[in-house]
Amino acid sequence: MDTGEALKSWLTETNKPFAARVEFALKVWQSVEFPYLNKYEVIADWLAKSLGGCKDLPFQQLKDFLRLRAQPGWVTQTTKCQLIHALYEIVSREENANESALEVLPMVLSSELLQDALRSSNKLLFECYGSLFRCHQKCVELRKDNKDRTESQDHWDAEFVVPVIKQLTEMVRRSQEPEKLLEEYNSKTVRPLVELHLTLKTSCLDELAELEKQIKAEFDITRIKDLPLHVSLILLEASVLNNRFQTANISTILLCIFNTEALSQSSLQLTAHFLMSLRKYNVSLQFKLENLSITAFAYVSDQLLRLVREYKKSNLKEVLILLCSALRYNPLLLEQSVYQITVWMLTTPKENAQVEELYSEYLILLLDMFRRLSRAERFIINLLKVLGAWLGKYTLDVPPNEAKKRRIQDSKIIEAEGHQLEERFLGIIFNRTPLATAPSANDAFKQLCQTWPSHSAGVAFTRLISNLMSKPSLVIWKSLLHSFAELLEEDQPKEVLPENLDFARELHAALLCQYLNGTRLAEQVQLYQLQVEQQLQHTCQVLEQFGRLLLRQEHNRRLMNAFLECTERASGFELLLAYYWPDGFPASQRPVQLRGFLPTAEWTLIQQRVYNFGKNCCRLRLQRLELQLVESGWLLKDQRGANCSDALAELVPPYQLFRLSRPQKQLRLHQRKHNQSLEPHLNDSESIEILTLQLLKEYGAEAKEAKAKGSLLVKLKLEEQVEENSLTQFLRDNASVEIDLHLPPAQVLVKTLQGLPLAQLPRNIRSRLWLVIFVLYRDLSLSHQEENANQILELLIDLMHFGHPLPICSYFPRLSELLCLIPTSSTVGWSFYETLFARCIRRQGAGSEAFLASCTGFFKDQLAALNKLPAEERRLLLLAIETLSSVTGAQGRRLQGQLQPLIQIYGEMVTHKFRSKKKEASAYKEFVDSTLSGYATYVSNCINSVVRWEREEQKKRNESESSEKTKAEPKVDHKKKNRDPETAKIQELEDNGKQRQPKLIDENFRRICKIYIGHSLNYRDANATRLLNVALTHRQRLHLDPDEIEFVLSSYWRQLNTDIEVGDTFSSSALDCLEPAIKLIIGYKTNEDFLLLLHRLSSQVEQMARPASQTEHTALQNVLTLLALFAKCSLSSVKGAMLNEHFEVISVSVALRLPEPKDLAYSGHALRLLEAQRNLAGNRTVPLTGESLDCLLSSMLDIDIKHLISHGGSWQQFVDLYSALTDNLIVLLKQHSNLMSDRAAQLSVLCQDLIQAVVGYRAERKQTQDISETELDGLADLGLKLATVMATVRATQALAVKRVAPFLLIFTIRQMVATERPTTLFEKIKVHIVRVCHELIGICDHRAGHFILRSSNEAGARMYEGLVKDHEKYHKFRGKV
Repeated sequence: MDTGEALKSWLTETNKPFAARVEFALKVWQSVEFPYLNKYEVIADWLAKSLGGCKDLPFQQLKDFLRLRAQPGWVTQTTKCQLIHALYEIVSREENANESALEVLPMVLSSELLQDALRSSNKLLFECYGSLFRCHQKCVELRKDNKDRTESQDHWDAEFVVPVIKQLTEMVRRSQEPEKLLEEYNSKTVRPLVELHLTLKTSCLDELAELEKQIKAEFDITRIKDLPLHVSLILLEASVLNNRFQTANISTILLCIFNTEALSQSSLQLTAHFLMSLRKYNVSLQFKLENLSITAFAYVSDQLLRLVREYKKSNLKEVLILLCSALRYNPLLLEQSVYQITVWMLTTPKENAQVEELYSEYLILLLDMFRRLSRAERFIINLLKVLGAWLGKYTLDVPPNEAKKRRIQDSKIIEAEGHQLEERFLGIIFNRTPLATAPSANDAFKQLCQTWPSHSAGVAFTRLISNLMSKPSLVIWKSLLHSFAELLEEDQPKEVLPENLDFARELHAALLCQYLNGTRLAEQVQLYQLQVEQQLQHTCQVLEQFGRLLLRQEHNRRLMNAFLECTERASGFELLLAYYWPDGFPASQRPVQLRGFLPTAEWTLIQQRVYNFGKNCCRLRLQRLELQLVESGWLLKDQRGANCSDALAELVPPYQLFRLSRPQKQLRLHQRKHNQSLEPHLNDSESIEILTLQLLKEYGAEAKEAKAKGSLLVKLKLEEQVEENSLTQFLRDNASVEIDLHLPPAQVLVKTLQGLPLAQLPRNIRSRLWLVIFVLYRDLSLSHQEENANQILELLIDLMHFGHPLPICSYFPRLSELLCLIPTSSTVGWSFYETLFARCIRRQGAGSEAFLASCTGFFKDQLAALNKLPAEERRLLLLAIETLSSVTGAQGRRLQGQLQPLIQIYGEMVTHKFRSKKKEASAYKEFVDSTLSGYATYVSNCINSVVRWEREEQKKRNESESSEKTKAEPKVDHKKKNRDPETAKIQELEDNGKQRQPKLIDENFRRICKIYIGHSLNYRDANATRLLNVALTHRQRLHLDPDEIEFVLSSYWRQLNTDIEVGDTFSSSALDCLEPAIKLIIGYKTNEDFLLLLHRLSSQVEQMARPASQTEHTALQNVLTLLALFAKCSLSSVKGAMLNEHFEVISVSVALRLPEPKDLAYSGHALRLLEAQRNLAGNRTVPLTGESLDCLLSSMLDIDIKHLISHGGSWQQFVDLYSALTDNLIVLLKQHSNLMSDRAAQLSVLCQDLIQAVVGYRAERKQTQDISETELDGLADLGLKLATVMATVRATQALAVKRVAPFLLIFTIRQMVATERPTTLFEKIKVHIVRVCHELIGICDHRAGHFILRSSNEAGARMYEGLVKDHEKYHKFRGKV
């Protein structure tokens, strides 16, 4: 290739992809071997012409091309301009609106190849920037339309556009004549830049303002008259930002906005945004204008009134926006004309919902203004006065109906399609938060939605009244009543036009209702009783006047609603006053009137009018008024007014359901819809019972339709209230019949019953429902719906489990009957019997003794018939024995009579099973496993019976010997047939004792016991451990030799060591079995064996290195586990001394080998070490020495809890270690107070660490990274633990810590006032740290105060003085001991 034509042919070859040709052009551009001089012009010209027809742009190749270096003159200016236009045109297409395309455009502006073309033409330069901003805006809008906008993309947008604006600003700054750039900037760039700024989520106004400042752009008419309004508004804000400290420029902008006819249509928006900008950048208007003798504030106030007067009808929306902006900036701008403006706004029709919302916002801001100015009463008086004058001169415009309003809005939408884009941008500029409340469907003053909307202005007025003191509140009440009474006079008032009367009366009624809803005069009635009662009487007179006015006229729905609402609010306030009347204050002489201001006949007429002519809302309001009368009887305990009719029962709120009668509740539940929520009926126990019976009745009706013969639910009559005795008799008579039933599916019924809080009901209702639901269970179990039947049985178990025990034993006094109905074969069935014995029999419910007697008879019959018990009956026997033997106290003694027959049956069963001595012991393994749970009780009972019998025999012998010695008869005729009566009596007692002699502990008994022990060598089985404990206690009677005992204990020890090495001992269930086994083993080890064990453990720790692998961590964990378990054992004095000596060595060795705090395993090892130390300190059988105590305290100090988080520890590790440290301290202070009295220094350092750990938790955090709610709750709990520790210190070590307490108090206060972000900024944590300070103040003596004040800074001294003042007032004990 040696000519330009060949190069062009290569570049224009269509059979190759465009990206490959661009890649080829890049290589040619950079190739030294291709010496064609005009190649740069050819390539640039080809790119400029071919980019327009390219579909898939090679963005990476274009970026590489724009990075190429080029000398001036290689490419002509025309070609460069064409290339720039081509690049911006192709990127501006919608299909190329993405981040990759946008990244090309800044490279065009900074490309070395194109710089001379851009510098030579300001028009081209600003066209490029305008195109870039326009493309970016299009990209953001497409992303919004596709709804795939994310925070990362918003961040990318900001990072992309800000450097571009700064680049343009720098280019303008370097320009010699920036004024020449202003024209091109205004025509080509400013609008795309402003629209991009409005489209982005992140504002770039600061960069825009800096650009305006560098280009010396001023806000004047000549500049903005050709710009769209939204652009002018943003330029106005930028101008305010740039000139916020220059009052001369602000005054120029101010005059520009108000004094120009060309901006007459836009002056409303400009003024509104100008005030918003002044508020945003905190610019004051308290300066004098140059050409005028008034201040800018007064000038703006006058202009606002002019604008509102001129545009209140034509541009109401813009006027409201302006007024809201003025109220937000400074409400005093409208002070002189606020009443006139408010009446204009109130009486002007609002054309759409947006204008109504803006008007509501204006009223809310207006009321807030008068609240802050404390002029609420003046506002009401003047507003009513000005409004009355207006209504006397002008007729109020009737707002259009909804259909006409929609037609007007549709026509305006069609007309405004050309301005849709500008309206969208204006909506972004004047964006505001929507109101939190929406119009209510039950609003009594719907006709006032355009003048005084209840959901916004009414709520704000109520809030205003709630914040008032009593005197202003009384003034407003009096003014409202006086003005309202004038409108209700019989002669038509002349101050208001007749056509405006309904509106004026309804507005006064609305204001009165909202006042009564918000007034807090009832809280200070003891101060203003006379005034409040006078106004109440005046209110009743006004309502009487209002009611009679309605009766004289034709039916007026609008005013009737207002009258009923006023009556309800006035009665509510009267009830509130009567119920919360201050205790000890003389009762009011004025009776509660409620509706008594009108006679009964007139109320009857009102009721007839409402029911004949009123709408549903009016009837509902009347019903609510009648319900209020009923509730007043309940509240004031007036039986005459407390009779609720059936018609009102449905309106009673859920929390008052208990006041209704049972038929009314049934009626209320009967009227509920099928899919209606059941939640309103769950607040009353009787309603839940009725609902349950109703659900079962409906299912019984379905079963009857399905012709389910034999169903007990169909036979059961649920129409009336069921009685417990009749249900019990019904079950006994019919439940034993077994037939196949075909019932409809009951999944919906079961699910509904499970959702009801049946277990929370009182006992009498639960017992009735238990019987009825048991009928359902019986039917479902016979209809082969096993899953539903099991769920119903679980529901029955829940009813038995919660609350007082149910008398299930009295329902089914015989076990055989119950087994026929509920078999034990299923898991749920066995759970039922476990609950029955645990809840009903163990707590000695009604009929439990008869039931246990039936159990005994049933087991005896089974054993007599088969000489053994089947598996299920055997489980029940063991369950009964386990339940009765676990009962202690008086209940246990009463149940011993029921336990003995069961033990006897168990013994007969075991003896019969082991009757053969020829069988191997292994043959009994299965039987032993199934009966082990009761054998320990059986052995203990047999041995105790023998011991008791022997003790009684010995006592009888001693008594007989003593009686023989005391006899004075010298001679006795042994041949006499008639023996001495005393001797005969003793002989009779001996004969009876021989007859009652229990079964001896023979060799067969011992053989059986050893078989049981041999088959139960498993320390994880609590029954096996209990049996071994009993056997070791009575080892002499059972003839257990030391070798046998050593074999069993060694087996336990081997199992235990294996589990500890595996690490399977840290669950709660494993620890419950591990602790008794360890105590058993250690208790029967000799002193020498225990010493060897401790030696072995200490040498194992000394041979360890700092753990690095998982195996080493497990070994250290096992040592700490054993150490903690040893420390829990009850030891002899010798063993205790051994453990104390070796514990110190092992503890120090473990502390030296703990991993770094940043290691994940550090917390686990430290917690186990602290647990072992806590067990040792709490073990009274271990004599703790001073050296051991020093070892414990040093280990706690080594934890360094205050720096745990900064060293990489987690939140959970911090909480666990802090709790363990406080628990250890409390144990040491309570159990070893004498030793701790010499360790005030160590205790003080520990307390300092604990205080700093809580107060300084994450003190270095940034403001944006605040403490989470979980951490706050956790720190509050830890603060409570710290306060408990300090209270324990004060109770046990007050004298020892008195010298160091001032230093500790200074440290605590310094932590609270000097830490950068202390956690005591949160009240829930501060309350506990303040309690710590009060405990320390109580420890300090009277001389410490001056020292603390001298040693503290100003903030600390002020806090200390406040604490001392509170301590003297609230915490110091002043009583007598």
